[in-house]
Amino acid sequence: TIVKRDLDKARQTSLLNNSLKDIERLDDLVENMLLATKIENRSYSFPKEDFDFSELVHKISDRLQIHTCDCDQNIETNIQNGVRLSGDPFALASVVTNLLENAVKYSGPCAKVRVGLSKVNGHPFLTVSDNGPGIEDEEKMLIFDKFYRVGDEKVRKTKGTGLGLFIVKEVLQNHDADISVKDNVPQGTIFEVTFS
Repeated sequence: TIVKRDLDKARQTSLLNNSLKDIERLDDLVENMLLATKIENRSYSFPKEDFDFSELVHKISDRLQIHTCDCDQNIETNIQNGVRLSGDPFALASVVTNLLENAVKYSGPCAKVRVGLSKVNGHPFLTVSDNGPGIEDEEKMLIFDKFYRVGDEKVRKTKGTGLGLFIVKEVLQNHDADISVKDNVPQGTIFEVTFS
């Protein structure tokens, strides 16, 4: 459209921003597909190092914030600085990205999504919560299965592959971390990740 039409600067910028957003979404999609395949065929080694997990969570929250909402900040962060972790930064970045993207995707436009990181009993503790439609109790364990997606396929409005939470579960298992799913009040979902 930009090449074929003589558009004003504001329209060009809007189209370019939308294109960049879609490119980032496709990039995340490809990363998920590759990581899920490598995890499944056991060819991914999870190279671990000591790194600043707080910095990683900040960076991902900032990146996703840019594209989530025009009217108001909707990713609210409460990140304790200096929380360090021994793990695979690439794989754990995928965990944070998938949890945050899901929260944003299943919440309404401009709805608040909260991400928190602190130390509880000396261990890193990550939470991602939203005020979306929530997850039925019978689906809470199924959501971590490969390709499983919440709700009815015929009426679903959100895009996705059903790989995100499968990757989250596999990566966290490899890091001896636990994840739990709880109901938010008055509505929505809270994911809690506890590292040992």
